[in-house]
Amino acid sequence: MKTLLLSLFCSIIISTSYGQELDSLKIIEIPASYANRQGPPLLVKKDSLYTFKTPDIYLVNKTSFLALKNFYENVGNQNDMTNALLKNYTTTLKRNIDLESKLKVNFDENDALDKAIYERTQATLTNTQKALDYTINSLEKATNSLDIVEKNVRRQKTKSIFDKLLIAIGGIGIGVLVGVSL
Repeated sequence: MKTLLLSLFCSIIISTSYGQELDSLKIIEIPASYANRQGPPLLVKKDSLYTFKTPDIYLVNKTSFLALKNFYENVGNQNDMTNALLKNYTTTLKRNIDLESKLKVNFDENDALDKAIYERTQATLTNTQKALDYTINSLEKATNSLDIVEKNVRRQKTKSIFDKLLIAIGGIGIGVLVGVSL
């Protein structure tokens, strides 16, 4: 019972201290309209809580922001820089399109090669199956032939023993007849 009361007391103290801490923090809400806003960006401070209602938000550090700001200021002042940027972008875009078309050609060639290999493998498997069927039929015929030969050998053996027995009985009968007549 003491343990239960102690744990209840501790949980109440912890929850009230965290509750007071959350109350002292100010939560800044970024509305959905911020996505279409014109003008300088919002400066985010350390150790502040923000809730974003916008679908997307881009966070940039101070150095990158200043570099982008200088770039945009200079683009308005110098057309050569804009032209160089557009030229580089166009060159990169053309190179990427060429690479994409080459990649597509390679994929198509690989697909054709895979299809040819698959068809060859299927033909080989079909031929192997036919060869196995022929071998199985040949083995069955050979087994049947061996069974017939084995039966004939047993029959011949039995006939040979019976013939020898008849000759022996005939020899004994002739010997008895000759012995009785003499």
